[in-house]
Amino acid sequence: MTSSAVQRRERGEADRSSRPLSILVMSADGKRRGDWAKFFEDQGMQTIRCGGPQATSCALEVSNRCPLHEHADLIFYDEESITPALEEQLDLIPLSTPVAYARTMRTRLGDEYPVTERVRPAARPLRPSR
Repeated sequence: MTSSAVQRRERGEADRSSRPLSILVMSADGKRRGDWAKFFEDQGMQTIRCGGPQATSCALEVSNRCPLHEHADLIFYDEESITPALEEQLDLIPLSTPVAYARTMRTRLGDEYPVTERVRPAARPLRPSR
């Protein structure tokens, strides 16, 4: 790894430690997406919201990267909103951010919150050859 790459990585780690976690919430269901985002925001986290491929066009359907992933420290996907094509694409690309696949639960007031079913860990960065 070049020294500039190491410096960028270290700067990124320092930036992350001085700011709230950023959570990407993906659900085709607008209420669920909003409730999940509020759940994380109430805990002091920042959220990024995505309607997924059923609700909007999806970068992963045409590319091997999603610009929203690049700004998230953790990704929460609503299992009910994952299409077979999206699942296949996610399996093909190395993600530098962990993905939590979640189902929804409801509070007594009817608000929804995510419950993680499984987690896909972040891909480990490749070590440079010597």
